[in-house]
Amino acid sequence: MKAKMPPQWMVETHQLTRIYGDGESIRALDGVDLQVSPSELVAVMGPSGSGKSTLLNILGALDLPTSGQVLINGQDLVKIRNKDAFRAHTVGFVFQLHNLLPTLTACENVEVPMIGHLGGRARRKRAEELLELVHMADRMNHLPGRLSGGQRQRVAIARALANNPPLVLADEPTGALDTTSGQELMNLLRELNQSQGTTIIVVTHDPTVARQTNRVVVMQDGRIVRQDIIQSPLEEDLKVWRHSHLGQHIMNQEIEELQEIEISRAEVQAIRSVLQRGNMRQLPASPSGS
Repeated sequence: MKAKMPPQWMVETHQLTRIYGDGESIRALDGVDLQVSPSELVAVMGPSGSGKSTLLNILGALDLPTSGQVLINGQDLVKIRNKDAFRAHTVGFVFQLHNLLPTLTACENVEVPMIGHLGGRARRKRAEELLELVHMADRMNHLPGRLSGGQRQRVAIARALANNPPLVLADEPTGALDTTSGQELMNLLRELNQSQGTTIIVVTHDPTVARQTNRVVVMQDGRIVRQDIIQSPLEEDLKVWRHSHLGQHIMNQEIEELQEIEISRAEVQAIRSVLQRGNMRQLPASPSGS
């Protein structure tokens, strides 16, 4: 019997649309085509109301699309009857607020998703292994109130990995953390992505966070408007400068107009050449070309 081939994409959406409201409807997602490879680390960015969290909720089967198709690890979400079982074994969630149960220790919080799937000893062993993986083994018997914000988020990540899901969805996981803790958390997510092969999608407002992933998907008004492959820190700085007001002014104004502010033709051409490097690895808005 021929072995079943694994799906090409961990996440695949086709013309995904989500409309809220009966009267004056809100089109939260408007024809989103997205593909995410297994073991990829992706950031989703965009202003408030751009559809980032709606997209994440649908990918995690917390919401249903109005139209379009969503495939997660080859499974069509619309056709899955038991969404709870799907979420338990396929998707792990990390939110801005850790949502740990305050009366349970770190270890007991990590055990919660495994209740009903594993026996007590197996749950404890798995929870201890995960807490060691996220560098929290020495805090496993502490209540959440005795942990720092960064430590609580590490426990939340361990909990998200409890049932070994192939996909982890993180919604603003560094939003409530200070800069140092946020950096440590992103280092941990990168480490888990590389060592465990877990596919991770991070929704964030923070360009510093996004730059630590492999690819950035930019959304606006419910659509994917740009996708960028993350490059070296220098290339990323150039990309930010290129899309800034000053960068766009230099790229789009006539040379003669720029010379009026005492920038020579040679200087303008040199600056444009440098800025253009910040756009060399930009992907089309839709990988499928639609």
